Amino acid sequence: MLSQRIVKAYLMLAADINPVEAQKQLDSSIGKFEQNLSKLLTFAPNDKIRSELEKVENLWMQFRMTALSTTSKKTATKFLQDGETLLRHSQGIVDKITEFSGVKDARIVAISGRQRMLSQRIAKYYIAYYYGLRTTQIIESFNKAVQEYETALKQLMKHKGNTNDIQAKLKKVNSQWTFSKVGIKNFPKEGELVPFIISVTTESMLVKMHEITRLYAKLLNKQMK
Repeated sequence: MLSQRIVKAYLMLAADINPVEAQKQLDSSIGKFEQNLSKLLTFAPNDKIRSELEKVENLWMQFRMTALSTTSKKTATKFLQDGETLLRHSQGIVDKITEFSGVKDARIVAISGRQRMLSQRIAKYYIAYYYGLRTTQIIESFNKAVQEYETALKQLMKHKGNTNDIQAKLKKVNSQWTFSKVGIKNFPKEGELVPFIISVTTESMLVKMHEITRLYAKLLNKQMK
């Protein structure tokens, strides 16, 4: 999620969309990524996972430098690609840790957590297009992220292990998602883009999904005791 949020915030700054909030998100996300990476390197349960984390650490060094550099279309294009590489390796680590846990219901935590990433990915590609990075790949990636978010949200709402609290919070996310799709459906029509609204609603979705993921993790911890 943080890899996507950093690129999104960088593009918000480049496109002059809510720059004060964008800078705040960029700085906090960079700090959080470094903190989480340090914790994971300490936690690494086996050599394979540690090796993958060290690859991410190397990728992160250059990625961080670009994130803190002056924004430009040339840099933004490459930064989008670098964000994809960092995301791919980070997701690989999540998958390996989930597999290592050997706990069946750990998958629902991973799905919920991935929704946070997808909310930022949707906003990232929307803002990239608004900024002028209008390639077929960006449009296709945006549409794919929207579809993945929709599918996973339905899957989470149907999960039999949901508590009343989780179900209620998922309904709120679903309502916000329905609202977001009003702006999303116009993508990529020229003159009908609403990047500020998309940036705000996806950020709210992120916050709500973060809480839901925490609740799923809390349930999982109880099962493992």
